[in-house]
Amino acid sequence: MGPVPDETLDRIGAHLLLCGNGRADRALRRLESPSRSILTASPAVLARLGFGQDEIQRITRGEWRDEAANEWEQATRAGIRILFPEEEGYPPLLGEIADPPRCLYCLGRPEALAMPDKLAVVGARQASPYGISAVRTLVPTLAQAGLVVVSGMAHGIDATAHRETLSAGGVTIGVNAGGLFNLYPAAQRSLIDRIVKTGAVISEFPLATVPRPHLFPIRNRIISGLCRAVLVVEAARRSGSLITAKLALEQDRDVLAVPGPIGAPLSEGPHYLIAHGAKLIERPVDVLTEYGRQPPASIPERSDLTASERKVLDLLCTDRVKRIDDLVDELDLSTAETVCVVMGLVLKNLAFEDAGGYRRIGSG
Repeated sequence: MGPVPDETLDRIGAHLLLCGNGRADRALRRLESPSRSILTASPAVLARLGFGQDEIQRITRGEWRDEAANEWEQATRAGIRILFPEEEGYPPLLGEIADPPRCLYCLGRPEALAMPDKLAVVGARQASPYGISAVRTLVPTLAQAGLVVVSGMAHGIDATAHRETLSAGGVTIGVNAGGLFNLYPAAQRSLIDRIVKTGAVISEFPLATVPRPHLFPIRNRIISGLCRAVLVVEAARRSGSLITAKLALEQDRDVLAVPGPIGAPLSEGPHYLIAHGAKLIERPVDVLTEYGRQPPASIPERSDLTASERKVLDLLCTDRVKRIDDLVDELDLSTAETVCVVMGLVLKNLAFEDAGGYRRIGSG
């Protein structure tokens, strides 16, 4: 491991000091060289910026340098890249927002961050079967058409968006609400590992930062800032997804929303957004037109399907439920055989259970 350039240590050191001091961060963003300014400021200036005596001593004694070197070393050993604005690999769109991250920690493939046409897909953690179905109907086609799907890795809509992208062979990026040594939620670790293999998991927070409620809105500005548009699928009127949509508007991004059943609590967020100008999304093509793209001509045929699985898949619909009895009536199979075939399709992520029956995962 070679020596770390002084400028890199300066930038990491300033980031570690400023990450917990919003007042100083806002003040120093106006300066041409904020890193050197914070590290060479007098105790009186540091006090006016809101730093406590312990922090002032850390800065004036130069203790920040060892902390910055340790952060760099830990990141390097863990295979984590630290990217700075205006460096190659730092996401171009994210660099255009009013408050881009001073450091961006990246686990996985940094080149995924530079890919164009990113779409944020966000929504409720306690998603309904309707919301899950909407993501499964929309996201595979969007991923196969080349959109990079960005989300927050939480249970429900976020996790489904990541999984559907991966199953479709697409690229997805997760944005963590803590440092990359504290990936959240921990229960999604297997999903996070899959994301890292082909895409990336990123964060602006120092490596050891523990996820806290107040960090999620800060994280959400990165989800929207990375993308040309934010798609909201199921959300309460007061929710993190609506915060992300608000941030998207402030960043001059497009806001898209999937309508839900009338009267459902999780329809309130998307319906509010649509009433205030968000584009209503019903089909993948509604999203793709925003990006000037066309749906893929066809979904590649699966080579691992049995003849019975192909027959059942052809009978399943994306827009309505088919029950086992319906399938038995149309097939030359017993009830037990039909159940077995349907379960195989579910395990292969080609069908899902909904309202006492089954639906095909849509592609157009």
